[in-house]
Amino acid sequence: MSVPDLLGKTFRCECGREHSVPLREIVYRHDAVVTVPGVLARHTGAQTVTVVADARTYRAVGREVIGCLRAAGMTASVRVVPDCDREPPVCDDRTRDALREAIDYVPEAFIAVGSGVVNDLTKWVATDLSRPYMVVPTAASMNGYSSRNIAPSIDGVKRVIPGTVPFAIVADPAVIAGAPYRLTASGLGDLVAKPVSMTDWRINHLLFDEYYCPLCAELIRDLEPAYLDNPAGLVQRDPGTIEAVFSALIWSGVSMTVAGTSKPASGGEHLISHTLDMTAHVLRIPHDYHGRQVGVGTIFAAALYERLLASERPVFAVRTEPTDVGYWRDLSGAVEEHNAGKRDQAQRAVDRLCVPGVWDQVREIMRAGDISARRVKACLRDADCAHTIDGIGCTRERFVDAVLHCHQMRERFTVIDLSRAAGILPGAVHDIVDELL
Repeated sequence: MSVPDLLGKTFRCECGREHSVPLREIVYRHDAVVTVPGVLARHTGAQTVTVVADARTYRAVGREVIGCLRAAGMTASVRVVPDCDREPPVCDDRTRDALREAIDYVPEAFIAVGSGVVNDLTKWVATDLSRPYMVVPTAASMNGYSSRNIAPSIDGVKRVIPGTVPFAIVADPAVIAGAPYRLTASGLGDLVAKPVSMTDWRINHLLFDEYYCPLCAELIRDLEPAYLDNPAGLVQRDPGTIEAVFSALIWSGVSMTVAGTSKPASGGEHLISHTLDMTAHVLRIPHDYHGRQVGVGTIFAAALYERLLASERPVFAVRTEPTDVGYWRDLSGAVEEHNAGKRDQAQRAVDRLCVPGVWDQVREIMRAGDISARRVKACLRDADCAHTIDGIGCTRERFVDAVLHCHQMRERFTVIDLSRAAGILPGAVHDIVDELL
């Protein structure tokens, strides 16, 4: 079965599980918006629909979507998510609550018109109200369009919570190519993380006997050369390169939905980005787009894997500490919930790593990951994406502190934790920053 043939299918996988792909249709063509009423009717039969956008995406596409729906005889209302302190809106519990309150009747379906924040907010509300939704993306900026995951801040802490999957994704190539380039660069930053996140996932499978699916690991393999081998094509807004990035982001999201976890696309590099987001919230300072931060975090994480691979016989030890209240401040209580589990997990990891032969198996996994920090950096640089700490508007001190604290904010075991157990962190952080970032 080819990748497109998976849409809307339920099938038995080589991993032993039965998988379902709730996403039923992808439309990517220049008259995409005019197909929205037909796609909506075909999959839901809905006649009442609420379109969610922000001020920018409403002007770009939302107004046209509303016009097409009404021309087709549907009852369509719009809710424009307001900016936050003259900055684009954020996906958090307060914004979700305000959006819920602004919806004066429950429609039969929702349509998200936008990218990360708008998609997640719409997905969240649609999930709460048990309504289907579809998305009209406005940028190739992240892999959450087709994912079941919602990634909000709740009480200031970055979470991943389950939601519904859109039944369709309808995108105009001209809109995707015309998005602000920083958004497209964010999408590439999310994609270059795959070798690190996949290696994290496979190591978790070995150390803790966690679930792993080879199909999910390979879903975007055939698309990768189009952008990894031609990053300049993204800068030039080459249609084929942009379509490859957009498609890879969609199928990366599908891999998370099928696997039932974000692990196929999110590892230690994402924790660095999440920590930068969370501390920016605490300090009330701006932060860059998630994917741009992930790209820089991937360079760092890849450098850690290179050092781990070079370590033939590291001395493993449990290196944990209490949640740093001085660093996390008001978020300390929520972070401690995860860090408490991490302390137990660290002991189990070290016990397993000390079993004869296990470290050799871990090194084989790392070797198969073919991870190169310099290759990741070169790809991001040649695509005019953020590849330095300065490039994401971050100080050296903030980035280093994020690296040294990010393992506390989620129980997931990543290259950050493995490097701590092997004694590479915290000592290597400044050398890696000096050398690569």
